[in-house]
Amino acid sequence: MPVETLTDARVRSAAPPKKGILELWDGKTSGLCFRVMKSGVRSWTFRYRPHSGTAFRRVTLGRYPALSLVEARAAAERVRDRVSTGADPQQEKRTEREALRAAPEKLTFDALADLYIERYAKRQKASWKNDQGYLRANARPIWGQREAASITSQDAARLLFDVVAVAPISANRLRSVLVKLFGWACESALLADNPMLGVKKPHREGRGKTRTLSDQEIRVLWHALEKAEAAPGILAALKCLLLLGQRPGEVAGMAVSELDHLTNDRNAHWELPPGRMKARRAHVVPLPPLAREIVAAELERQRDAAPDAKPEFVFASKFAERTRLARHSLSQALGRIIEELDDDAGADAETVANLKADRPTPHDLRRTLATGLARLGIPRDDRLAVLAHSYGDVHEIYDQYERLPQKRTALEGWERHLRKVIADQPHISAAE
Repeated sequence: MPVETLTDARVRSAAPPKKGILELWDGKTSGLCFRVMKSGVRSWTFRYRPHSGTAFRRVTLGRYPALSLVEARAAAERVRDRVSTGADPQQEKRTEREALRAAPEKLTFDALADLYIERYAKRQKASWKNDQGYLRANARPIWGQREAASITSQDAARLLFDVVAVAPISANRLRSVLVKLFGWACESALLADNPMLGVKKPHREGRGKTRTLSDQEIRVLWHALEKAEAAPGILAALKCLLLLGQRPGEVAGMAVSELDHLTNDRNAHWELPPGRMKARRAHVVPLPPLAREIVAAELERQRDAAPDAKPEFVFASKFAERTRLARHSLSQALGRIIEELDDDAGADAETVANLKADRPTPHDLRRTLATGLARLGIPRDDRLAVLAHSYGDVHEIYDQYERLPQKRTALEGWERHLRKVIADQPHISAAE
């Protein structure tokens, strides 16, 4: 098959063939093909070889010009990444179509929500449990047995109006879930009309959260964590949040199987699989000395408490029915610890008052680390790597460097600064 480096001009000017299909294979992105039908329909496909067999398979990426050359190349690389981890996109689509054909003719909202969670959310969203929770708490009780196709924009607006009266932020989150759900249902030909079109956010939120902790607040909070009467796993997890800056849910679910070289200060790290990450990309977090000590001590504490049991998660729940710490437990514990701070704290009274007046959340600890790294002079690319944030452009598809040494340098610098803050010597400099 002939290969050429495709350009915008080339694909735009490709004429439909008199018969058959014209295929232009891209020399820059292996496997990417631009197809032109004799009817004039133009589309992008990607050819790959799955792990399960030797035959090549092809998956459609989208139609041109809705999907541009640059976007098609990025989409092809995303599929390639998935295939490298064992995925088979063509088989997944076939399974999807079979499941959708098996859907009942009169599809209730409950049945549609189940399909959305199983066929879309669990595959595409690390936060699918949040979607499940919003639907279960707010939408299913009202619409559960109702035929999904009968739900109108007025019904959606009325539901959100009822929710916003008691939980404004939750109403906005519910709307986002419903937009995804009904959009997916229409794209999958389960529904003909999307009732969320034109339904605006029911609550106008302020600007994005900007809360960060000052050095004085960090010192007061850290000492409070060391003295608090709370489950040891929760206290250890909150310290690791501040030391590592990862998302609260990721820290709460830290599994023993994700840890490597835990006995080695220079090589200890934590490997998060794609399924646990918001961007669905694997992420490696170096464990600087203090974080490594906290993790190791928590595992040792669990082994001492139950010598015959093998810990599965680093931060265990105090509830017997759960094997791991729940994300919301961190929020509840942090709020309770701050509430119990002594108002009459002498020189720290003003700091305690600030903490109580504007109580930080676990996610604010992540923002504090991000801001602290910037103050320490850590380059932006290294900060993005530590936080597992994307570049926001096609560059992230091509730059696959893990930046593990740079991330370790950044987190070790932050830990050195925290040690000084805790000891009440908070001087920041890029040379720390």
